Amino acid sequence: MTGDVRELLPLYALGILGADEAGVVERAVASDAGLAAELASYLQTADAIGSAIQSVAPSPEVKSRLLASVGGGRFQAFAARMARMYDVSVERGSELLGLIERAASWIPQVVPGLSFVDFEGGPAMAGADCGFVRLAPGTVFPPHTHLGEEMTTVLSGRIHDPVNGITLGPGDDYLRTEGSTHYLVCVGDEPCIYATRAHNGISLGPPGGPRVQPTKKN
Repeated sequence: MTGDVRELLPLYALGILGADEAGVVERAVASDAGLAAELASYLQTADAIGSAIQSVAPSPEVKSRLLASVGGGRFQAFAARMARMYDVSVERGSELLGLIERAASWIPQVVPGLSFVDFEGGPAMAGADCGFVRLAPGTVFPPHTHLGEEMTTVLSGRIHDPVNGITLGPGDDYLRTEGSTHYLVCVGDEPCIYATRAHNGISLGPPGGPRVQPTKKN
């Protein structure tokens, strides 16, 4: 339990914890002098940073990256699900979600408005294509065929599968079976970002089309 609380200390110092988690920290430090000393150090650092930057607010991108680096990014609620999806630790799942906030992580594709973040999964995902997909509003992920089972979890935006008449939003899972063919459209005004795990990958178009081979860089 101490290890879990210790991870919350910098977030408490930044003032970004919810009431329940803040209460956990306060109860823990009240009974543990070591944790209290660590928290005091974080609070001192936070005060120093606040004084140094005065009233200058970071840009939204910089703020997102800072929060992601300490496990406080906008997608961190999905860390445990990413851990299960990619057969990695929760800590690694959190790190992977942090990649979303870094512009350099995204690999533009031939289709305008489509980009990937590709990475290796854990031992159980050996051979699977693992990563995140981002679609600008109105962008179509081209028709493709699944060469194995694919699991998708929507992280932001709304994606529509016209072939199957399904629209998915944040938190929704979508399982596609081997040999299934469809395409996806990002609907609405918000960019669509989703996590995907495709065994044996996909091929473009109907069965027999060229296989999509990701370039893993993370």
